[in-house]
Amino acid sequence: MSAIRNNQNGAALLGAVIALVVLMSIAAVMAVNTASDTRLRGAFGHTIEGFYAAESGLNIGMARFKNIFLDYNVPTSADFVEQTVAVGDRQVTYSLNERPGNPRSVVIPAGEVFAGVNSQQFSYVVSSQASNGINDTEARVGAEFLVSYIPLFQFVAFYRDDLEILPGPDMFLTGRVHTNGNLYLNANSELHVEDAPAEGVNTVQVSAGENIYRGRKDGNTCGGTVVIDKLEDVVAPAGDLDPRNLDCSGGATRLVPQSELDAWQGSIKSQIETITIPEPDIIDRGTGIFWNKADLRIVLKLNAPDNLPAGPQLAHSLEVQHASGARDIPLTNRLHQFMRDNAWNAASSTYVDTMPVFYTDVPVAGPLCTCDDATPLCNNAAPTCYDDLIPDITTGSVRPGGVYGSVMGQPDNFDLDYRRGGYYNWREQKWMLLLNINIGDLIRWNDERGEPFFATADATHGGIVIYATVEGPASAGVNNYGVRLFGGANLAIPGGIDVVANPTGLTVVSDQAMYVLGDYNRGLVDPATLQPWADQAILPRQPAAIIGDSINVMSEGYWRPDPFCAVINPLCRDGQSVVPLTSGPRDGFTTVINAAFLGGVDTTPEGFVGTYNGGMENYPRFHETWSGQWLRYRGSFVSLGEPEHVQGLWCGTGDTCNIYNPPKRDWNFDTAFNDVANLPPLTPRFTFLKQRVFAQEFK
Repeated sequence: MSAIRNNQNGAALLGAVIALVVLMSIAAVMAVNTASDTRLRGAFGHTIEGFYAAESGLNIGMARFKNIFLDYNVPTSADFVEQTVAVGDRQVTYSLNERPGNPRSVVIPAGEVFAGVNSQQFSYVVSSQASNGINDTEARVGAEFLVSYIPLFQFVAFYRDDLEILPGPDMFLTGRVHTNGNLYLNANSELHVEDAPAEGVNTVQVSAGENIYRGRKDGNTCGGTVVIDKLEDVVAPAGDLDPRNLDCSGGATRLVPQSELDAWQGSIKSQIETITIPEPDIIDRGTGIFWNKADLRIVLKLNAPDNLPAGPQLAHSLEVQHASGARDIPLTNRLHQFMRDNAWNAASSTYVDTMPVFYTDVPVAGPLCTCDDATPLCNNAAPTCYDDLIPDITTGSVRPGGVYGSVMGQPDNFDLDYRRGGYYNWREQKWMLLLNINIGDLIRWNDERGEPFFATADATHGGIVIYATVEGPASAGVNNYGVRLFGGANLAIPGGIDVVANPTGLTVVSDQAMYVLGDYNRGLVDPATLQPWADQAILPRQPAAIIGDSINVMSEGYWRPDPFCAVINPLCRDGQSVVPLTSGPRDGFTTVINAAFLGGVDTTPEGFVGTYNGGMENYPRFHETWSGQWLRYRGSFVSLGEPEHVQGLWCGTGDTCNIYNPPKRDWNFDTAFNDVANLPPLTPRFTFLKQRVFAQEFK
């Protein structure tokens, strides 16, 4: 029995030993597998981190190229050199290469955002790889991307902030409307956004970076009729997109849902990706793209006494400046020669006996005058309203008429005084210091006097760029400065739209408030629309733009040289600026403007409270009673933000505010801008980047 028990015990012991060995083997295998899995997971994690680092290099490279385009440049050979950056604890190396054939002029195809827009398109390939601390490459990525340069002036309206279109009379717009903010659509009567096949507008796009609302932003109401064409043509007539109503739903402002927008089949889009647009500082004096690339810089420099040769010394100077801001002495002398070229003026000027460049002074209080900002209705013809009155150098007497006396139509000795008296802006409630330029005369005199300022046919930046500004102690903040263009009915530049394939054109820019007075670049319009004093020798229109901190429009009847002032508007030497809106001297006249506008626009506060900004229908600021008269406008309305130098709010029309009564609006997109060759010089563009191919490789 004991032997049997011993044998059983030995067998049990042997089984236990065998089981233990098996368990230990399993444990060893599990330990090896666990360590291996840990290493694999660690390696995978490092690979993923390396991928993200390499992808960061890809994004850095694309953003760097995008910034080059935003600065109005294109990449050069130095930009294609391989770059290394640290991303966390990894070194990322990226490089960019150009595809052959850049740039290509393309029309963005149907179905894509901004379909139909003409764009300059550049194609690039970017590659990026990430290496760890032991210089081991963990991941490589690559992509092909397209950079599209899309001109802002190919939109009838393009806003950075909220856009409100709420017209009183019927309004018909063609082409493209876009805002990076919210879009509010409403009407007192009817608002139409439609195609115009006969004029070359074959598509419609209404888009917003945020939401689209039917109704008002400044009040929780919805009314009128809003009609927007669909991207569909099944209803007669053929070849014309089908209209569809965007209706109110009750009487309150409402958000239009995507399910409803889908019915337009792509012509209305909300929540589109953010578009990188130029910053408002592109117009800044000294640093902005327009200042640095301008062909001519004319500056009213405050508190810098100066005079024309043999003329009286005045408080402020008129000069030409270098890009550095220093006085350009040779060109300043040429400017002064232009200002006092009386023989040329008498024979050729559009405003005979009117100095072509001058400043509008600010009247001051005196014994016979109470002309300050708070009391504009004053005895503003008294000589004592004019600071530092300069006597006639022959007779010793002061100028007749005081602040509104004619500096222009007097004998030569008066022409040496480059002031004429004050303009009161009711919206700002301020007397304005305005630099005034006869832009038409400037171009013709420059051409006829051997081009001392610029080469008229120079297309370096697409045409002529003139920068005009007021430099003074308040230039950087809210002020009473501005630039006023007059005499621009004809722009005597060779060629023109529909005359040559690539006309040069003219862009006039200011960092301060911009005023355009009278017909501007009117082109071959129907003479029946012109005023009786208008020059009938009309020229083809040019690619043109007017750019400023804000845009003000003064009618063709506001200020004309004698004899028309005496017959039609006896006060039209700025004297009518202070009379009540209901008086005859502030009556506007039909005016024709063909120019793209870029200026600041006030923003209506959120939440149905505060002051309405006037909407797109009041983008240009008016200062007259236009009742029954037309503003015939073709161009583009672009706003990159709010004005920086004016703060007067839109307060409505009529007698209460004494600011203006609106014109009849014949406004629309200039379809010539659909051809990039017809765009004004230095047209601002937004950059639209699209990634087309992406590849990745892990170690």
